[in-house]
Amino acid sequence: MALFFENIKPFLEEFLAKFAELIVELIVSILNLVALIPQLEATGELYTLIVRWVFPILAITIFLRCISPLRQNRRGDTVWGYLALANGIRIPITSWENLIGRGKYSDLVINIPFISRSHAVLTRHNRTWSIADLGSKGGVEVNGSKIEKQETVNNGDTISLAGLEMVLISAEDEPFEQPPETAASNSSGGQGSSSSTLFLIILFQVLGAIQICFAQEAALNSVVPVTFFLFILAECLHYNLMQRLSRKSFALELLCYFLCGLNLLIVASADPGDLFKQLIAILIGLTAYTVIEVTIRNLGRAKKLKYLFMAGGLALLVLNLAVGETHFGAKNWVNLGFITFQPMEFVKIAFVLAGTATLDRLLTTRNMTAFIGFSGACIITLVLISDFGTALIFFGAFIVIAFMHSGDIRTLFLITAAAAFGGLAALSFRPYIAARFATWGKAWQFADSSGYQQTRTMIAAASGGLFGVGGGNGYLVDVAAADTDLVFGMLCEEWGLIVAFTAVLALLFLAIRAVILTKNCRSSFYAIAACGAAAIFLLQTALNVLGSVDLLPFTGVTIPFISNGGSSMIASWGLLALIKSAE
Repeated sequence: MALFFENIKPFLEEFLAKFAELIVELIVSILNLVALIPQLEATGELYTLIVRWVFPILAITIFLRCISPLRQNRRGDTVWGYLALANGIRIPITSWENLIGRGKYSDLVINIPFISRSHAVLTRHNRTWSIADLGSKGGVEVNGSKIEKQETVNNGDTISLAGLEMVLISAEDEPFEQPPETAASNSSGGQGSSSSTLFLIILFQVLGAIQICFAQEAALNSVVPVTFFLFILAECLHYNLMQRLSRKSFALELLCYFLCGLNLLIVASADPGDLFKQLIAILIGLTAYTVIEVTIRNLGRAKKLKYLFMAGGLALLVLNLAVGETHFGAKNWVNLGFITFQPMEFVKIAFVLAGTATLDRLLTTRNMTAFIGFSGACIITLVLISDFGTALIFFGAFIVIAFMHSGDIRTLFLITAAAAFGGLAALSFRPYIAARFATWGKAWQFADSSGYQQTRTMIAAASGGLFGVGGGNGYLVDVAAADTDLVFGMLCEEWGLIVAFTAVLALLFLAIRAVILTKNCRSSFYAIAACGAAAIFLLQTALNVLGSVDLLPFTGVTIPFISNGGSSMIASWGLLALIKSAE
């Protein structure tokens, strides 16, 4: 043993000497860096001065590049089959659900007097077709047999509408080949264009992360750079994965990558300790988006997913009522020990799916009983937990979905009137809600009490100007809920009015895109899902932005993708998948 120590002694002495030299060098380096802090501060100020002009240009460029292919792209008329008449005319079937009739709003227009304006619904489901009579005068027959409600139709079967016979020619597996001009229109906004846009988004995020490090004197702090490195890696991997799974446009995902980057910049400025938590939420959101988007492509699986989410939503409602914790006046948090979340954020996805229905069900039954029951359970729960801002969002989405079901404006007017009466009753029984309405439009009169948050938000937004004071340099972060309920003011102050409005326009475009997609949707199921999700995005954004600057009552709701909050981020990606399904 003594011989062993004698042999390694020179090695140990050399190792300890080098280790001591390394420690001395490290101490000297730290002292040198401390001496350079004034120079680093000067460099940071110069950097901020330059990039304040770069960020708005990048943001506008990213937004325009994202919306350009979506404005130009029109989903081609994918032909899933034909109705062949005896005279040789073929009527192309370009959707999974087709209203057949004489009316000009029918999908398959047959302008013959004895055909009813809305005669029948032809539906494709799992490579098979079915036809449902809409109470037409002449009736519907399949292979000479009159149907009562709904009947399966196979390739080559004869369909008779009030005596007019036609043969179904179905594409068994894949749709019939599209004309060259249609295929070309579908390929607009290709891989090269979207890859360039992704590069600009990453550039914005890298420059923003550097800005935060300079502003917080945290150039040596690994939290900010590591978080952004992992996020950029994740969005690149997700982008490549979605390219392999889908040939659709990637503009919606790119817009949301941009918004999530802003979210991390806001969190890095307001609460760097939450960065990893928020990053994990984004990763879970991306995973949820991918799973839902792939699953919902098949209409049969989409229907099963609907009932699965409804069951999960009901379970979350019960959980919130049973063990919910109160924060800022609302009992909308659940603490499971290892995780804290807001159940009602996830219920939003279930709520939208609960309102979906295929065209044959809409036109043959018009049954909204299940959706009304689920909506009532959601809104009653929100009233009981005193989350009236979210209740308003649910009600607005309910109006949109109910209108798409029935189109009956009179009924919706009665529902709205009843809701307004209930809202007035809530003001009577919930004093703090009444206090918020008393502050509405008079925030400056209550600048040091109930209007404190709004007035500070408006001051901060004004001080930021068009180009902002630079990420991490704002003072609104010291006001409660700056990165959640007041996030629009924080965006304006630190990143400038141009970047803030670009972010809001991106969310507005998601809603507009959903409405445009409904025209050529494969199924009303996807059209309703997209519009319901878009309504939630639009209402949340309007309530947050206009509430924080005192144009609407301050409700304390988040902006999708931008506000700090894991539950909100995951739910936002889930709702985006419902919009994407309509493409």
